[in-house]
Amino acid sequence: MPGWVPQLSAWSAGVAVCVLAGCASGPVATGAAPLQLALAPAALGCSVAVQQQLTVQPPSGAAQTLDALLEVDGQAVHLALFHMGQRMGALHWDGRQLQAELSRWWPAPLSPAQVISDMQLALWPVVAIAQALPAGWQVQETAQGRTLSYKGLVRTDVRAAGAGAFDIRYAPAGWSLHVASPGGMQACAEGREAP
Repeated sequence: MPGWVPQLSAWSAGVAVCVLAGCASGPVATGAAPLQLALAPAALGCSVAVQQQLTVQPPSGAAQTLDALLEVDGQAVHLALFHMGQRMGALHWDGRQLQAELSRWWPAPLSPAQVISDMQLALWPVVAIAQALPAGWQVQETAQGRTLSYKGLVRTDVRAAGAGAFDIRYAPAGWSLHVASPGGMQACAEGREAP
């Protein structure tokens, strides 16, 4: 088993819980199919290995906090998913093929591809995202963050939340995800290696 698996597991947990609950993947009134980005690892523009803390807030009910580590280089993205100490799965994306090792704790409705997509929406350069969007979708970036829309309807809003954090709000479902991460949305902050 690769050495990154235990370290990467929790990053996906917050996104996974959120996607499972319908954050980004649920259909909207316009009939849009869920958007799944599949950007090349090298499109991030640097190599990253960061530990993160995620807090998932449902529209009602208690928030859940999870720990994670994300690892990206020019060839691959590695994620692993843990919840309450249980390893749920590990994901490996090389820009062409997604490999997933899922445990019995992995939520059946959760698409590993959607986990990769949501992570890329938050961290990859907006130019790379815009080039990959199908017709009807648009991404806009401001000094505060970025917004993903379908035919003018906001689907996902990513906003800076201080120097080392960002929030993702999934407009159709009312869910949010707070990610405390070195560099916040600037995954390629100074000092990281280029791929």
